[in-house]
Amino acid sequence: MMLSDLAQSALDLLFPPRCAGCGAAGAVFCAACQGKLVPPAEPLCQRCGRSLASSATPQRHSLLCLACSGAHGLTALTQLRAVALHEGPVREAIHALKYQGKRRVAVPLGDLLARYLQQQMAAVDVIIPVPLHSSRQRERGFNQAELLARRCAGRLGVPYLAQALVRQRATAQQVGLSGQERRANVANAFAAGRQGTAAQLAGKRILLIDDVTTTGSTLDAAAAALAPLSPASLSGLAVTRPAFD
Repeated sequence: MMLSDLAQSALDLLFPPRCAGCGAAGAVFCAACQGKLVPPAEPLCQRCGRSLASSATPQRHSLLCLACSGAHGLTALTQLRAVALHEGPVREAIHALKYQGKRRVAVPLGDLLARYLQQQMAAVDVIIPVPLHSSRQRERGFNQAELLARRCAGRLGVPYLAQALVRQRATAQQVGLSGQERRANVANAFAAGRQGTAAQLAGKRILLIDDVTTTGSTLDAAAAALAPLSPASLSGLAVTRPAFD
């Protein structure tokens, strides 16, 4: 256990944390709430991870959803997955992290990402967070995707490159936009950063991490900025996604 972990454990004895999901004392996101996670219902679209069991994706006989089998699917990501549906305690936990500044919630959520990656996805060589625009990060004080990606990478012993991507222009909130509007909103919003070089990323299996994904347009736009560097693969992973997107 690292010194910082020991110090935090000591503080927890004096000031027990409360679960961001249910409010119970003892953990920032308790085991009971983690046990209530609901994964997207299988079968999943092999590319974007949407549930093919829902009425929103009627091609149940196919390995791809309607978007990915047509002209409106992912263009740069080779695979996108989410650990759970954006509902219940995990939704509350993400809200606490993102809007209430409870950064410690990123630890159990990052652990969830690491376990999912180990159990459900192929191995990766590099983990990169989806960046916020500098103005948004100054306003919030941190980037939740960075906290999640750093924790996930640390648990797995995988290199973490926080400066491989930059958000070169501010974008409107994606909430309430259609799929087409979301893609247009984030088109060309990202660029390779100082760690985003061919020497560091060519031939590598890259994993991009965000807290929530809906259509995958943000993660896909981020992947598009790295595609010219010739990585072996570009995958995306989020903690949650809506049940119907």
